[in-house]
Amino acid sequence: MENRSASGTRIINAVFLAVVSLLAVAAIALPSARAAELSAADVCDREAGSIFDLQRNMVFPAVATEDIKIGVALSACREAYNQKSGARTEFQLARVLDKAGQKIQSQRILGEAAEHGHALAMTNYAVLVGEEGDTATEFALNQKAAAAGNILAAYNLGVSYRDGMGTSVNGELAIAWFERASLAGDDVAAFNLAVILDEGKLVAEDNAKAAKFYRLAADRGNVDAMVNLGLMLENGEGINKDIPAAREIFRKAANEGDAFAGQKLAALSVSDGFETAMLPKASRIK
Repeated sequence: MENRSASGTRIINAVFLAVVSLLAVAAIALPSARAAELSAADVCDREAGSIFDLQRNMVFPAVATEDIKIGVALSACREAYNQKSGARTEFQLARVLDKAGQKIQSQRILGEAAEHGHALAMTNYAVLVGEEGDTATEFALNQKAAAAGNILAAYNLGVSYRDGMGTSVNGELAIAWFERASLAGDDVAAFNLAVILDEGKLVAEDNAKAAKFYRLAADRGNVDAMVNLGLMLENGEGINKDIPAAREIFRKAANEGDAFAGQKLAALSVSDGFETAMLPKASRIK
């Protein structure tokens, strides 16, 4: 009886080990099987999707330029491109080619993606044609991209209307586009909007609103905005005069390496009652 029992136990153990082995093999094979299910376009999306691309495949996290693995990304995106997988794949292939140093081919395919309506491709391609002097085409491409919701294009339109690049100077439209980009989280757009309102050259001066957008940009870490907001707090321009608050924001800017902020901090730290003459607008950061 004991021998039979022992024999039976060995048989059960053998079956158990066999089942465990099969499960282990299945567990190893499963990721490979799942990986095999991804198309070339899926792998391209996974390896080369940009955080600035609202049209990217949101199933996969965005990939920073410095994190692109050129080997796998280039292979997948080339295959997807050859399979005519669409404008997003074209843009992503152009992105990988640029990272790989293949600039001419990257620009050609970026142009294809822009022509096929990819918003981020349009605003990136707009930069290239603008550098070649075609500001009218640059402006038109940014208009299309901004209409599709691209924030970089919205910012670029703000610059175009502010500086008259590819279009006539228009302060109101510059503010409108900078504000759209600002509300989407762009700190430089918020700063530029504030400067327009602060200077009062393109639109009527509005120091209160300027201070609001300087603060918005400063809260997002924009050092230039910190300096200008500090000056407004110091002098009570567009905002209640508040020397301790001015000192604190100058300190933040100085900690980021801004030399002028360091000088202002030193001056205001002499005493709480220390006051400086109002600096002219021209001394502010533009």
